[in-house]
Amino acid sequence: MSFETLHWKQDYDTGVREIDLQHRFFMDLINRMHEELQGSTDAHYRAALFEELSNYARFHFVSEENLMFKFGYPDLDHHRMMHRRLIDELSWRAQEKSYDAIFDFLVRWFIAHTVEEDARIGRFLARQGEG
Repeated sequence: MSFETLHWKQDYDTGVREIDLQHRFFMDLINRMHEELQGSTDAHYRAALFEELSNYARFHFVSEENLMFKFGYPDLDHHRMMHRRLIDELSWRAQEKSYDAIFDFLVRWFIAHTVEEDARIGRFLARQGEG
C-alpha cells in the first residue's frame, strides 16, 4: 500500500470539539510530514520531522486521556495502552526508515482508532452531556 493523502471525513468526527480539532491538526501534520519527507534526503531534517510527529502524538494522547479521566471514561486504561503501543510502534518503525511503510501504518491506525475507539469517547461524553 502506498501513502494517500488523508482528507477529513464526517466519519472522523467524535462530537468532542477539542478532540476533533486536535485530530484535524494531527491529520494535517501527517500529510505535511509525508510531503516534506518526499522532498528531503537530509537525515537530520527527517529525524526532526519524526520527532515533531511523535511529540504531537504524545501531546494529543495526554490531552485526550486527561479529558477521559476528568469525565470518568470507563475504558481509560485500555485506551491509554493503545496510545502507548502507537508511540512504541512509531519509534520502532522509525528505526527502519521505511517511510512509506510508516505512513501507511500511521494512516491505517489513525482512521481505525478515530472511527472506532475515539468515537466511543464521543458517545460516552454525549451521554454525560459533555460532548
